[in-house]
Amino acid sequence: MAAKDHRDSKSAIFHAAQTVFVENDGAFEMNHVAQRAGVSVGLAYHYFGSKAGLVSAIIAEFYDRYDAVANQLFPKGMPWREREHLRLLHTVEFLFQDPMAPLMLGRLGGDAKVMGVEAARREAIIELAVVNISKAQDRGEIPLHIDPAIAAAVINGGFREAVAMVLREPERIEPAQFADQLWRLIVGALGLPAPHSAE
Repeated sequence: MAAKDHRDSKSAIFHAAQTVFVENDGAFEMNHVAQRAGVSVGLAYHYFGSKAGLVSAIIAEFYDRYDAVANQLFPKGMPWREREHLRLLHTVEFLFQDPMAPLMLGRLGGDAKVMGVEAARREAIIELAVVNISKAQDRGEIPLHIDPAIAAAVINGGFREAVAMVLREPERIEPAQFADQLWRLIVGALGLPAPHSAE
């Protein structure tokens, strides 16, 4: 099989799996994916090894897109509060728009391999938040009495649960309004003065 055919077939299987994954609320069988992709089920197993391998690939790709938004670079010298408020807004907008988000922020469960991939990505997000908070403390932007690890875990865990809850609602709050509410809670958790209404 030519390299291009190989890439095309693997991509077709992956994108079919994403579609079926969303349509069936996280449940699918390999034969359904293969049928949607127009390939043999054996080829799907060849490229991804197992259903768990395919689901793990879907999770990893989602978090790659999530990280590209959440960890984007902002202009050097931008104050921490301004930068993180903007980062929060962009992340909320991404999650509200991405069809995979309700599933990814829910309870995927299932295979140990799948759970391991998701847990590792969530831990990486918290580790980056710890570094972010610590650097802000070094610059005097966050009080030193705040434990970066505890704050990062509480903020990220609460953020995840709050977004998951809103995404389950039939009528969603506007992303900017939701981000503003979250930001006020985050600022309070970090021991910072309450934001002005314009922030």
